[in-house]
Amino acid sequence: MLKWIGAALFAVASMFGTSALAADWPQPEPEYPELPEVDYGLSGAFYLRGSVAGNAMWARNVEFCPCPDSYTPTEMGWGYSLGVGAGYEFGTGFRTDLTVDYLRNTGLTANGYSADLRSTVALANVYYDFDLNGMGLSADGGWQGYVGAGLGKAWHYTTATNGTTDLGAGAGNRSWAGAVMAGVAYDMGAAVADVGYRALWHKGFSTNGSAMWVQDAIAHEIRASIRYRFY
Repeated sequence: MLKWIGAALFAVASMFGTSALAADWPQPEPEYPELPEVDYGLSGAFYLRGSVAGNAMWARNVEFCPCPDSYTPTEMGWGYSLGVGAGYEFGTGFRTDLTVDYLRNTGLTANGYSADLRSTVALANVYYDFDLNGMGLSADGGWQGYVGAGLGKAWHYTTATNGTTDLGAGAGNRSWAGAVMAGVAYDMGAAVADVGYRALWHKGFSTNGSAMWVQDAIAHEIRASIRYRFY
C-alpha cells in the first residue's frame, strides 16, 4: 500500500516539475499574417502656394502715337516673376486657386525703344492633375503631371527709352490677362513641388499717353512652385 501511495506522489510531483520547467523555456512569438497597406485615396484639401519664375516676353506688335505707326518687336524682353496664392483641390484630380504675381520684364524693343514693364497680375485658375506612376492618383503621392488655364486682370507700370528720349510711365494702366500652364509635380504628402511652363498673356500695356502701346504680349515662363496642404 505504501508503495502505491509513494508512486502516486512521485507521479504528481513529476507533473508539476515538468510544468514548471516548461514555463521557464522561451516561448515563440505568435506570427500574424502581414496585412496589405491601405491607401485611403485623395481627399479634398485647402492649400497655400508660392512661385518663382524666369520669363521671356514677346508681343504681336507695338504702336507709337500720335501717328500711329505699328512695328514688330526686334528684341525679346527678359525678367522674372514672384507669386503667391490660395486654392482647393477636390480629390478627383481637379483643383482651383487664386494667384497674385509681381512680374518684371525689361528689354522688349521695337522702333529702337526698349520697354521696362512692372505688372501685378491676379488670376483665377483651374488645373487637372494626372498620375505619372501608372497607379492612379493616391494618398501615397509620387510623380504627377498637370495642365491648367487662368483668366484675370493685370495692372501695369510701363516706361520706355531709346537712349536719348524717355517715354513717361503709364501708371495705372490695366488690361485683361490669361494663362495656360503645363508641368510635372512631385507629391510629398503635405507638400507638392512642381516645375512647369506658363504662357502669361497681357492684352496690352502702354507708356504715358499711349506714346508706346504694346499689344498682345506673352511672357513665356519657366516656373517653380510649392503647395502646402491643410487637411
